[in-house]
Amino acid sequence: MDTFHQSVWSFLARPREPSAALAAEMDADVLVCGGGFMGLSTALHLAKSGVRVVLVEAEQIGFGASGRNTGFVVPSLKTMIGPDDVSSRLGETYAKRLVSLVGDSGNILFDLVRELSFDCSAEQTGWLQPAHSKAMLAVLERRASEWRRLGKNVEMLDRGKTAAQVGTDVYHGAFFVPSGGQINPLAYARALADACVAAGVKIYEKTRVLGFERTSQWLARTPAGTVRAERVVLATNGLVGKLVPEVNAGIIPARVFQIATQRYDAEAQRRILPGRSPVADTRRHTFAVRWSPDGRLLTGGIVVLGPRALERAKRKFSTRLQSFFPDIEKPEAEFSWTGTIAVTMDSYPRYFDVAPNMDAVIGCNGRGVALTTALGRELARHYTGESKDGFILPREKPKAVPMRRFAELGPSFWLPLSEFRDAQESRAPV
Repeated sequence: MDTFHQSVWSFLARPREPSAALAAEMDADVLVCGGGFMGLSTALHLAKSGVRVVLVEAEQIGFGASGRNTGFVVPSLKTMIGPDDVSSRLGETYAKRLVSLVGDSGNILFDLVRELSFDCSAEQTGWLQPAHSKAMLAVLERRASEWRRLGKNVEMLDRGKTAAQVGTDVYHGAFFVPSGGQINPLAYARALADACVAAGVKIYEKTRVLGFERTSQWLARTPAGTVRAERVVLATNGLVGKLVPEVNAGIIPARVFQIATQRYDAEAQRRILPGRSPVADTRRHTFAVRWSPDGRLLTGGIVVLGPRALERAKRKFSTRLQSFFPDIEKPEAEFSWTGTIAVTMDSYPRYFDVAPNMDAVIGCNGRGVALTTALGRELARHYTGESKDGFILPREKPKAVPMRRFAELGPSFWLPLSEFRDAQESRAPV
């Protein structure tokens, strides 16, 4: 059974009447496949420039990772990738573009929310990354120096300030990005969809693309209709499946589990994350936590897959919360759900050249809330010619992940050792 309707976001988000399924022949300048942040942001910004856009979603808006994540707005790449590292992977020109966009991505999202008055519990309270070890504190200090050198507003908090901001004294310090924050991700996706419709985008839900044909244009076949378009954008993230096998082969779909606890009183909320900045620390198996809009603690991560994995996730993450915050009422997982993200081997996002006039922007590696919003805007600017320098990322052919089946099973082998090493490092003397 799918867990989409079991999430705290489904409980809290304003209901949205689903769009009808496609049941006709449609023409468009651009067909967007996927109703998550990437697809919706691309469609919205294209439509605002006068482009005719059709967006099809196999299930419903926000059904994938966009509607199931923790709602962290993170203007940063993965922990071990700092601004100075990007040049070696992408070259100086693309590195400058990507780093600048990542650094601005929090403001891009929150500015859009304010501009269009989205009702999505948006809180630009900053994003906090505490160091679980002295070695990782040194890494974060280098990261902060690199971002400051680029003119970005970031801070390093000492041990005492970190303890005050998180509500536990287990950390050595923290990297703080004031432009980050948190949202209700499903409410944000639904608000984006409403904005798309208002801008002229034709949205069809419960419309699965069965295949593509290429003549002078692209023809997308669905169970009851077709879309003919000059260009196709695949914004399917980790759920591309068999639709475009080469894209699917180029990413690793990773299953992530989330829980939301019972509601806590005001006193607990004053002691834990009093500034309401979401936290994602530097452990290999990251400890991430935030407050929901209605006073619940949200956390999650990876568990070894298998029978009753969701039940094991509920127990595991409730126990983990208690270990970090032993003085609060015992956490009980009142909501639990799971979803799939797209991971790449090197933790960089991809701009795949699938075929002529067919692109896929994919693989944000758990940093997708802010980054996909920003990438969608930039892809629209690239298509309309507003961006004179080309897209933020290099366009490359999909390359199959080596031994991908084993990579999908990686967490089952990686997790126990990683958690052991995290625990050893966290116990090291201060």
